[in-house]
Amino acid sequence: MIRAARTSGATCDELVDYIHRAHTWSPEFMEARRQSVSVPHDYTPDLAGIQAPVLLIHGRYDRMVAFEVSIAILNHIADSRLVLLNNCGHWPPFEKPAEYTAHVLAFLRGY
Repeated sequence: MIRAARTSGATCDELVDYIHRAHTWSPEFMEARRQSVSVPHDYTPDLAGIQAPVLLIHGRYDRMVAFEVSIAILNHIADSRLVLLNNCGHWPPFEKPAEYTAHVLAFLRGY
């Protein structure tokens, strides 16, 4: 069982365990994933075409998406902002609901 640090709000252990179970629930599923030849698509060239304001909210301890991904997105979208939430993992709306909501509302009020 994979374990993560506890955070305020949702229990990070429960969320990590859920994702782990979703990807390891059967040997057949794991084997199919191993044999997959699909290649992830790189959307980076499309980012510069985004004209709408963008708010990126990233958890400091996100173990699923590296912080550098958010920085790269920030650098490719002209009207974008990045908020880094401390003591937060991959699920800011669940782990830091009040802080997350405050940032989203402030962003929306600005437009």
